[in-house]
Amino acid sequence: MIFGFGKSREEDDDVEEEIEPVSFQGALNGQPANLKENARLVKAGLMPAKNIVTDGLALRAELMRFEPKGERYQVVFYVDGVANPGPKLSKQQGLAVVQVVKLLSGLNIQERKRPQSGGILAELEGVSYQLRVSTAPAEGGERLSIKAINVKYPLDRADDIGITEENKERIREMSKGRHGLILISGPPSSGTTTTTFGVVRSVDAYQYTIFALAEPEHRELSHIATLDKKAGDTFDDELRRIIRMEADIIYLNPVTDEEYVRSILNVADEISMIAEISAKDSVSGLIKFCKLAGSVEKGVGALRCVIGHKLIRTLCDQCKEAFRPNPKLIEKMGLPKSTKMLYRPPRQTVDEEGNEIEPCEKCDGLGYYGRTLMMEIIEMTDEMKQLIISGAEPGKIKAFAKKEGMPTFQKDGIRLVAEGKVSLDELQKVFKSP
Repeated sequence: MIFGFGKSREEDDDVEEEIEPVSFQGALNGQPANLKENARLVKAGLMPAKNIVTDGLALRAELMRFEPKGERYQVVFYVDGVANPGPKLSKQQGLAVVQVVKLLSGLNIQERKRPQSGGILAELEGVSYQLRVSTAPAEGGERLSIKAINVKYPLDRADDIGITEENKERIREMSKGRHGLILISGPPSSGTTTTTFGVVRSVDAYQYTIFALAEPEHRELSHIATLDKKAGDTFDDELRRIIRMEADIIYLNPVTDEEYVRSILNVADEISMIAEISAKDSVSGLIKFCKLAGSVEKGVGALRCVIGHKLIRTLCDQCKEAFRPNPKLIEKMGLPKSTKMLYRPPRQTVDEEGNEIEPCEKCDGLGYYGRTLMMEIIEMTDEMKQLIISGAEPGKIKAFAKKEGMPTFQKDGIRLVAEGKVSLDELQKVFKSP
């Protein structure tokens, strides 16, 4: 490997398997990169960029960040949501790498004071990727983020991200009747768009006519229609055109401002809608939407439910270790009484003869592989609406949802532990995180 990450272990630890560097195959927007005109930049930054991206993909990093830190650039690889330090580059080399990636992404390399976004088609060891690139000005340079998407596993179905059959059925019920908004709430970079798309795909597209106004990016819009854009059409015009086509559900762009929400309120009694909003959790998203609506009454009147989500690391199915839990622990955690075994990452590092055990090849010894979804759903029942309108605190709203049997993070997390997919330690970490 290039910087010592993600190496393939041989019997001799000093021997590392060489990996052919990633192949960049053009910008997602089709903009050709003029490498000849930027020969000096390419010479300084192309191979370091290839090597770093190669290491990131070999690590299964879903996100790679390049951060200017004083006289250096720090690279960070995020694997299943956990930050792993990558190489440190000199400021000059870091800037060259950022500019090369921008060039290959079809972005304007002269523009350094405004955010930009684009992407690169890439391939590593026969696996195709989309590298979604975004830049933003930062002190001492530009911040660069690369989101890596395995084209073969795009996470575009409800099952892919872990939406349960029970929650899919709830979503289907709340999408019926051509009225109200299903709102998915989550903080930036938390997977809210992926969760939202999973919610859309939970609806039976054979039974209902679904239109998408939101940009699907790399995701497959199977049996979901898109609207032919007309010059001069406003958002209100697009909504009306879709309603006239007797559609059942619209997948909207993210909720951002008062004008956008006003348009949603105008048609809330005529069609079902699904959209995301950037907020800390479900209650924060609910409060934010009501503020944008101009009043709590208008906000809750337009909503069918608000869905919150958290991603949690799943145990590696190749090396997870079973153990028999204390009955008191089972009772304390609210696990089913029938639970006989729980699972955790492997703890044993040496065998009976004292020899070091080779780390699991699948997870590279991490004990975790991939993530799954936990959901909470606050349904806008008549009683819930009255509670919210009365000015109840967030804690009371969540407590009432739990009392009414609505899905909660705690219930979903305990299910995952009982099924052997998640460790208790990981569940506790997720609940402690903000």
